Amino acid sequence: MPKVNGESLQASRERVYLTLRRHPMGLKEAELAEIMELDRRTLNNYLRTLETEGKIYKEEGTPLWIALPFDQAQLRKFEMSPEEAMTLYLAARLYVKQNDKQNEPAQTALMKLAAALVGDAKVGNEIHQAAIELSRRPNDGVYNHVFRTIMQAYIYRRVVRVEYQPTNGKLFATDFEPYLLEPSAIGFTTYAIGKSSIVKDLRTYKLGRIRSAALTRQEYSIPNTFPGLEILRNAWSIIHGDELVEVILRFNPSVRERVMETRWHFSEKKQDDPEKPGYLIWQAQVADTLDMLPWVRGWGADVEVEEPKELRNALVREARELAEMYKVMEVKTKYYAHSRKGEDKSNWQLLIAHLTRTADLAEKFGADAGISGLARTAALMHDIGKYSKAFQARLDGSSRKVDHATAGAREIQELFKKDQLEKSLSTILAYCIAGHHTGLPDYGDSSDVDGDGTLLARVEKKKLEDFSAYESELDPNSLVLKPRKVKTSSEEFSIAFLTRMIFSALVDADFQETETFMQQGEKPRGEHASIEELCEMFNAAMRKFDNPDGDINKKRTETLKACTEKADSEQGFFTLTVPTGGGKTLTSMAFALNHAVKHGLKRVIYVIPFTSIIEQNAAVFKDYLDEKNVLEHHSNFDWKKGNKPDSESADDEAKDALDKLKLASENWDIPIVVTTNVQFFESLFANKSSRCRKLHNLAKSVIIFDEAQTLPREYLDPCMLAVKELVLNYGASAVFCTATQPALNKRLPNVNFKELAPDPQALFDFYKRVQVTNIGRTPDADLLERIMSHSQALCIVNTRKHAKGLFDQLEGEGNFHLSTLMCPTHRKQVLTEVRARLKSGQPCRVISTQVMEAGIDVDFPVGFRALAGLDSIIQAAGRVNREMKRAISNVYVFDPETPFIKRTPTFIKQGAAVAESILREYADHPDSKEAIESYFNFLYNLQGKDAFDVKKILAYFDSGLEFNFKTAAENFRMIDNNTVAVVIPYNEEAKKLLEQAKYHPYPFSLARPLQMYTVNIYENEFIKLQSKGVIETITDTYEALTESSMKDFYSEKTGLVLPVDAGGDAIFIDT
Repeated sequence: MPKVNGESLQASRERVYLTLRRHPMGLKEAELAEIMELDRRTLNNYLRTLETEGKIYKEEGTPLWIALPFDQAQLRKFEMSPEEAMTLYLAARLYVKQNDKQNEPAQTALMKLAAALVGDAKVGNEIHQAAIELSRRPNDGVYNHVFRTIMQAYIYRRVVRVEYQPTNGKLFATDFEPYLLEPSAIGFTTYAIGKSSIVKDLRTYKLGRIRSAALTRQEYSIPNTFPGLEILRNAWSIIHGDELVEVILRFNPSVRERVMETRWHFSEKKQDDPEKPGYLIWQAQVADTLDMLPWVRGWGADVEVEEPKELRNALVREARELAEMYKVMEVKTKYYAHSRKGEDKSNWQLLIAHLTRTADLAEKFGADAGISGLARTAALMHDIGKYSKAFQARLDGSSRKVDHATAGAREIQELFKKDQLEKSLSTILAYCIAGHHTGLPDYGDSSDVDGDGTLLARVEKKKLEDFSAYESELDPNSLVLKPRKVKTSSEEFSIAFLTRMIFSALVDADFQETETFMQQGEKPRGEHASIEELCEMFNAAMRKFDNPDGDINKKRTETLKACTEKADSEQGFFTLTVPTGGGKTLTSMAFALNHAVKHGLKRVIYVIPFTSIIEQNAAVFKDYLDEKNVLEHHSNFDWKKGNKPDSESADDEAKDALDKLKLASENWDIPIVVTTNVQFFESLFANKSSRCRKLHNLAKSVIIFDEAQTLPREYLDPCMLAVKELVLNYGASAVFCTATQPALNKRLPNVNFKELAPDPQALFDFYKRVQVTNIGRTPDADLLERIMSHSQALCIVNTRKHAKGLFDQLEGEGNFHLSTLMCPTHRKQVLTEVRARLKSGQPCRVISTQVMEAGIDVDFPVGFRALAGLDSIIQAAGRVNREMKRAISNVYVFDPETPFIKRTPTFIKQGAAVAESILREYADHPDSKEAIESYFNFLYNLQGKDAFDVKKILAYFDSGLEFNFKTAAENFRMIDNNTVAVVIPYNEEAKKLLEQAKYHPYPFSLARPLQMYTVNIYENEFIKLQSKGVIETITDTYEALTESSMKDFYSEKTGLVLPVDAGGDAIFIDT
């Protein structure tokens, strides 16, 4: 075989490269060998050499070799003076010093530079030595490939697929577009800044943590908005951002000149220290101090950090550790509250710091409820069980679980057992301290054993680790119990409610203080307008109604002004009785804001019966009051963790406190809260810390109950007693709004309800716009015939199954279905089309469940309502002739005769029976104020006293201080069946959110936007769906319908398709 010279080899390799260039989709090695007529071994050598030269690459996961446009990126030849070449060498040398691994491109670059300098300038041997030194660095087999691939991605603008290993996290994969490559002056590394496909935003990745990198064929361009090196302008080294931290350092005179001779940061300022002659004050503004810390450390005791406090504290901790390490000072045992995964103890939180900071917050949070002192004492004692050696060992890695909450409960009772009043107060605090993780417990009895979890068993019988070391940092003699007087008509219930308030202040303080530590800084809070500013904004906006057009708008304005004028009234209970369409949403908010300003109240809480209308009402308030001042909060995503057995959640923060962050749902620290009956009342009777933390923010608030007739009748007595507590003892005012005012005075006989509407009966007479007629027993076929005889009609039935059954039988165009089996976004789209058709006169027939019954602003010419309570019938009638465009419209009440209803709950039967009686007695005006009062009086008398506390909730708080918080919470369920929120991948936005949830470090933070894509179904229905293999669980946080099942299990007409045997005929209350 003839000898092949170097030039022939080069030419052959170049032919291989050019051949691949002519095949941009790539070639397999066998295909290339056939085209080139080369044996595979020789070709493979050529390919590997070309790959090393950066001209080609092998596509990941395929056998294809692909050429890079190497010739387009090659540098043109240029000349350099020896001085310029040496300068380039020094820059390369500096870069090499900052890398501790082999780097082939840097090595070959130095070799070429050395060859040029030795040959042309007779210098450069040291450069050759540097290259050899670099070649001897460790080669881990990964970094060289990663470095070259990232460089190629940047040069050729190819998206690169990387696997990245964060310091304290799971390996993840992402498609990455490098925008900027930057060596760091700190540590041995280079960073890439660019766009990650996971977050669709900029991320900074350390090349040394990239475990694999592969070029893709996808090209990208760097957007014009990317600032280039300017992004690092505020960085000390690599950590960048828009928010700046001011750093102030004081340098010792001994290093003053060294500091002065170098410009360390572009923003730095240097000046003489006015307080210490000879010292130097150095100031700069940087994006983050983390990568500045090594530089500050390097000055040792010759520099003192003045600002920021976080940097100073970090160095103080280090100084203490050093003093202990080198035996400079006496070693005092340190006790820690929380650890941070992957970090040493210098970054852990001291226990005494956690106790005192939590106490400060609890004292602040308890102020409006008048419980500051009690809340502070509870907070100081809540974690003293962490002083045990066993708990400290758990933080160090022991797997043994430790109950640290019972210690404080036992100790507080031991400290205050002599005085009877203090003994009672200590028992109240014992509930709070013992339950700050697992929830407020039942009191229990003498037969309870250690594992029962009752207060008595834990405090008196549980064997605890020695926690007496707490006295080395906390003086028990400094603790005080200041009594809190309450007005009461039910003493035990009032004291139990007081306990809940203290518990709320304690757990909210504990959550927030822990959150601040874990996230290394306090989260922004309170960035909203004051209630006075909001009132002024709202009043200004309402002035646009001062000169209304039309009789309806004039009447609404008249009502608005009359209610606003009553805002100066003394705090207490109010009713706002306004017919549907009378403008009560804006009227009630106007009263509430002005009333709050008059009495120095902190917030307005607007309680709505259904999640289906929460967004609509919240949107109205956001329009007038700005989105940042309004919170929507309902029950779709109350974390499952809150329902874990006590044994599983008893030690949530033993290793660290991240679990607390998962439980950190909204605490209602915002001026306007829009929530649901379920969320509001179940929070009042819950025992879990995650749901109770908001309670202290109910103090000094105005609480508006919209559609008051929907207040849960089965729990009406405990609910009204809780509201009474808020009004009598915690500075709240309550407003009950509805067109069908229930007889609440029957449930609170000694309470005076002040009516805000100027003349309710006159308003009912004015808004008379429908004739309600009972057409009796009606088969589905007859009902459908009646509906189809109208071009536009609304029909509301009692069950989802009946609604779907009727809809499926409708013929022609313009037919719509609405129920809670459709996600909110879907319902919103349907309602938009319905409103457009109603306005334009197009055919529009809607079959709906109660989801259309209250708060939905539509106007049909005729309506049909399945027989139910009179309040439901009148609310349905409020969707007919709403704007009074017709003299009178008809609403037909029918008793369904249908195969789609198997059973009717007792409360529906009772309400329907009483409604039938009222429809006969008040046939001409069943929607009058008199008819409504008669309906509720008749219904309440029929149902008897027990009907308003069916689970005997109040009986759990009638035995002195022996409260049963846990049992009460388990029984206070406004929806008997457990429900599951299923996320629907309804559109691209929903799919994007679900994809983000799979990789998000805190997936629960996506709950708010995902609420718009959820459907609540009963647990048995969920299990049937799950058995079909169409449900995926995402990060143990969300249950979602799979995208592949959307065609068969989610209808564009009727929403989620439940298996035939999964139910659907139950009355589903939209919570």
